[in-house]
Parts: sequence; structure tokens; C-alpha cells
Amino acid sequence: MFSYYIAKRYLLTKKSHHAINIISGISVCGVAFATAALVCILSVFNGFQDMVANLFTAFDPELKIVAAEGKFMKADSKALENVRKHDEIAIFSEVLEDQAMLMTQNRQAMATVKGVDDNFEQLIDFQRIKFGDGVYELHADVIEYGILGVNLLSNLGIDVGFQTPIQVYAPVGDEHIDMNDPSESFNQDELYSPGIAFNVNQQKYDSHYVLTSLRFARNLFDRPGMISSLELKLKHGADIDKVKRKLTKELGNKYIVMDRYEQQEDTFKIMKIEKLISYIFLTFILMIACFNIIGSISMLIIDKKNDAMTLRNLGATEHQIANIFIIEGRMISLVGAIIGIVLGLSLCLIQQHFGIIKFGQSAGSYIIDSYPVSVHVTDIIIVFVTVLIVGLISVWYPVRQLSKKYTSVLGVLIVGGMLTSCSTNDHQFKIEGKFKDMPAGELYIYNQDNSDARIDTIYINNGEFAYVGNAEELTPYTLVFPNALEQVIFVQNGSVIHYNASANDLKNYTVDGNEENEQMNEFRKQISGKSITQQREVAETFINEHPESAVAIYLFDRFIVQEQSTSLSTLKKNIKILKKAQPQNRLVLKVENMMKQIENGQEGKTLPNIEVTTKSKRTINISKMNVDYTVLVFWSTWMPGRYDFIDDFVVLTEDYAEYANVKIIAISLDSEIFKWENAISEDTTYCEHVCDGKVWDSAPVKKLGITSVPTFVIADKSCKIVARGSSVGELEKELQKLVN
Repeated sequence: MFSYYIAKRYLLTKKSHHAINIISGISVCGVAFATAALVCILSVFNGFQDMVANLFTAFDPELKIVAAEGKFMKADSKALENVRKHDEIAIFSEVLEDQAMLMTQNRQAMATVKGVDDNFEQLIDFQRIKFGDGVYELHADVIEYGILGVNLLSNLGIDVGFQTPIQVYAPVGDEHIDMNDPSESFNQDELYSPGIAFNVNQQKYDSHYVLTSLRFARNLFDRPGMISSLELKLKHGADIDKVKRKLTKELGNKYIVMDRYEQQEDTFKIMKIEKLISYIFLTFILMIACFNIIGSISMLIIDKKNDAMTLRNLGATEHQIANIFIIEGRMISLVGAIIGIVLGLSLCLIQQHFGIIKFGQSAGSYIIDSYPVSVHVTDIIIVFVTVLIVGLISVWYPVRQLSKKYTSVLGVLIVGGMLTSCSTNDHQFKIEGKFKDMPAGELYIYNQDNSDARIDTIYINNGEFAYVGNAEELTPYTLVFPNALEQVIFVQNGSVIHYNASANDLKNYTVDGNEENEQMNEFRKQISGKSITQQREVAETFINEHPESAVAIYLFDRFIVQEQSTSLSTLKKNIKILKKAQPQNRLVLKVENMMKQIENGQEGKTLPNIEVTTKSKRTINISKMNVDYTVLVFWSTWMPGRYDFIDDFVVLTEDYAEYANVKIIAISLDSEIFKWENAISEDTTYCEHVCDGKVWDSAPVKKLGITSVPTFVIADKSCKIVARGSSVGELEKELQKLVN
């Protein structure tokens, strides 16, 4: 109790050295983030497991009874008759399934023929997996119907409404095949299409199963009065586990009762193993995060040296003093665990409701659009216990040893602290900052150009901070606050920059130390309270008056290049001014090159020399098509409104398929060729298709200055660009004007 009381005081009170508070906070954050990761990862695995289970529910019954020995059982056995009369059974279906060979005119495939009762549709809610416009029907008077999986239809080369019946072959009973006349060893029958198929989104079923009547299966496999399983659906509200236990007891050891998880035991066993391995790896990461606690406790031992000596003089034992810091470590683990679990649950809740983390850019590409999440109470308990145990193991021995040797540790840390002091010289710059009303906190600083991309963290202590870096040229660095506010500072080696701001008004800051920062101070005063348009006008005035300044380059990028509404004439004017003053500036040269590419694709320009390779591996030169009008349509599978675009584009190409004087080429900006191939295999566009996987670096895109999709460009016989637009509707209007 004594050790706990002192440890609680040490945890909650402010330490004499602010660094200890920071390191303690880092320790708590490390444990919290690792804990949150455990909660999220385990919950995602649960989500996938529930998703897979939900998929299987579309084809697997709630309970399934099979023979304990052998493959088949008698349908009229007394035990099964009693099951059919069970009070909690809503629907039952006798099932006979076995392997058979399916043959069409051109192809054949092995499949599992599953004969079921007519009520099988209600037993598994067939409407969820139905594919096609027909009706669920297994047989007529003399016709037997077969409902196939969508992938099996594809393997056989037929569609859902196949007209020619499928020939089905199965060996006769248990007889050996007569090699003199093999046909005598097989039963043969045929199945017709009811106009529907099923799509479970599971390879096991969609590629290998055929649903048909129980009568057909018994005749085909020569198993009169036999079934392979009895499949059950319980009444609403019935407890599956309870009913399963009751049926298992009543049926004895001659039958096996399986729930959905047992019917797919291999799949769920693999998922459980994957979840266990992820849990083990994340536990190791958690252990590494808990090692941060050792640093926090080590500094606390040094900070409380005098307290420890006082407690020892008052009669406290070494064991009690050591326990103070061990309990402190436990408390940090506990706080981190609680914060991490709350954070993890919050992230899971957000993902459940809003689906923030998606599988891909295009909706409908996968079975589900975002990662599934399912929180289980048992997982939360396991994570909580794991964090506490790992935290205790991580700190117990090191802290006990350090508490005995704090004096020697103090000497080491003092020397280490002396080595951390820093100063500036001609090979570095230094930013010295002061904040009013902000005693502590953190912010970030970065410089991002073509050669470097680095983000550093700056810690504020007693309202001040210092940052030392290296910038051989005059360079804009950006301060980023936790609320995403950004502020620019110009630095260069050998300079000391002074930054001043107030936490109550971060936008009104001042930076001194060189001419460029003075210019930015003045610019910010001029644009204060002005609209975006007015700010841009002030920026252009500054560029015109100070084209040699690094501030002019920054303002050019910020208010002109990054502004989507900027016209080509505005870009040209400012590039001309800046290039005259700074001819080698990388940003100016880059924007100038980009502008030239855009100009090349404007109306009135000549179509540049471009060679492309079509989907059929044919190389063509777009500028030598020898037709009245060449139409280039730029698109991608990841662009918004892809499906509407394809529908409209298909109609357009059909309308102009007969026009020999119009050549349409669709150029995709996809990086993944297989997605492009899948997309164009679904339509019937009458045009050439091109995709080199280079996206925005593709030759046609760069030479024509394409900056968005969809975009179309029309060139006449003389290769002059006569029209340009961004929708199929605009393209159709332009073609109507040109062709008619």
C-alpha cells in the first residue's frame, strides 16, 4: 500500500525535469498504440471470419447431419424420422450428393451433383445467391433441371440459359469399369436450364456444384432411398448450439451433427491460425513498446534520488523502494492499455459505421468495399491481460536492477546529457522560437523538394523551442501544427532565425533573421482579411516587383501553380518574369515544361508524332491514321463514374462504327494492366484500345498535356486538333458537327 501510494504520486505529479514527463507520455503512447493495433487487427480478423461465415450461410445449412461411417445413409431410418419431427426444426431437406462428369458440345468438367428437396430454396435463402432472370425449379413432369454455379457455367462454355441439355455421367454403383464396353459402366442423364444459376462468391461452390432434384441424383448415382445428409433450418430464435447438443445426444454415435463452422472446418482453422500468428507478432511489438517504460522509470529513479534516500532514512527497505518504480511501470502499462483499448474500439466503431479504409478505388471491385470489423469481448479481455503481463515482464527485472544502481546510472546519463547540447555554425542554420501562452507541446517541420523529403518533430518546453538543420541554399521550411496549420520560414546555413507567435493567434506570427522572412511578414500583413482572389493579386504583384526573391518562387507555387483556376496566360506571364530573374530555378523550369505539354494539346495545334501499341499488339502512329477524323479518348478504371462512361462510350462507338472516315482510339491511364483488360472485356466498344501502364508518364498523355480523365481530343486529316472536351456527351456533339 505504501509503495502504491508513492508510485501514484510520482505518476500524477509534475517532475522537476520536463523531459521525464515527455518520455513518460511517449511510453504511454507506445503502449496505447500497440494495444490499439492489437484490438484493431484482431477485430479485423473477426470481421473477415464473420464475412466468410456469412458467405457460407448462403449455401451451407444451419445444421447438417451425416453418417459417422460411410458416405450414405438410409433416408427412412427411425432416428432421422424423429429429427424431422423435432419441435425446433423449421425446414429440413434430404440431400444426396456425389461426383459426376458434365459434358457440353465442346467442353467437360467434373462437378458435385447435389440432389435436394424442392424446399431447399427456403432452407438456404436462395434469393441471396440467385443469378439470372428465371425461377427456382428443379424438375417438371419429365424434365430435370440443373442450377449451376456461375464459374462452372463459364468452364463449360455456356450461359445461364443454355438451350442444349448438359449430359451427366456417373459410375454405376460400386462396379468396376468394363474396359471392353466402358459406356455400360456409367449411368447417363441430362439436365436442362431453368434460366438461373447461383453465385456464392466462393470458388468451392461456384466452380464445382450443381443443384438438382433428389430424384435425379438417386437415379444417376443408383442410390434409391439413400441420402448423403439431412440439412436443417431452425425456427427463428432457436439456439443453434443448444439444438446441436440435443440432436447429438438423441442420434448417438451413428450420426454426426455439424454446424456451419464444422462444415467449413479447414477454412476457419486457417483463419484462426492466421489470427493467432498476428496476435503473437503484435505481442512482440507490444513488448518492444513496453521497453520505453524502462527509459521513463530510469530517469524517474534519477529524478527521485533524494526522495529515495529520505525514504530509506525513514525506514523503507530496498524492496519497498524498488516496488515504487515497478508499480509505476505497471501503472504506465495500465494507463496505456486503457487508452489503447478505448482508441482501438473507437477506430473499430468508425470503420464499422463509415468504412474509412477501403479495398480499392472502385466500388464493387470486391465482395465488400471496406475492411470488415467485428469486436469480440473475449478479444478485448485477452488484449488487456496481455498488455498487463507483457508490461510487468518488460520492466520487472530492469527496473529492480536500476533502482539499486541509480547512482551509477545518474553518472552515465549526465555525461550523455552533456553530449546532446548543440550549437550552430556556418554549416547549419538554427530556428529559435518563442510562444506566448503555450508552455509545452509539439509541432513538425519539413522541407520537401526534388532531392529530400523529411519531417522532424519539434518539442516546445517552457514556451520555447530550437531547431538546427542544414540548408546550403536559401530554402523554405514549413512548420506544421497539430491542427494542420502550416507556416513557412526561409532558412540558409549560417543564419539564426527568430520565430515569435502566440498560441491564441497562431496565424499572426513573425519571423526575423533575413530579408526573405521580412518580406513574408510584410506579405502576410497585406493579405490579412482578404479573399483568395485578392490574395492571389497581391502575390502576383510581389512576383512582378521581386522576381529574384525566393519568396516569389514560393508565392508562385502556392497561389498560381497550385490554384486550379489559373489560366495558361497567367502561368505564361509569371513564368516569363521569374525565368528572366532566376533562369535555372527547378520549379519554374518544371512548370514551364508542363505548360508546353498542355499547350500542345489545345485546339488549333498540330497533333504530335505519337506511336502506340494496341491491345491486339498492333503498333500504329496516331498522327498518320489517314482518316478524316482521329478521336483519342483518355479514361481509366479508377476514375469516378467509370460505369456510366463505359455505357455511354459503347453506344457512341456503335453509332460511328460504320463511319470509315472516323477512327476512335481509347487510351487507358491504368497502372494495372489486368484491371484494364477486365474492364474492356465486359463491353463491346468498336474502337482500338491502348494501355501501357505508365499512367501520367504515358507518351500520349504527356505530349497532349492530359491532366484529367475522361478527356477527348479530335484531330482532322491534316493532324490539326479541332476539338477537346471532358465527357462523352461533348464528344458526341463535336462529332455530329464535324461528320454531318
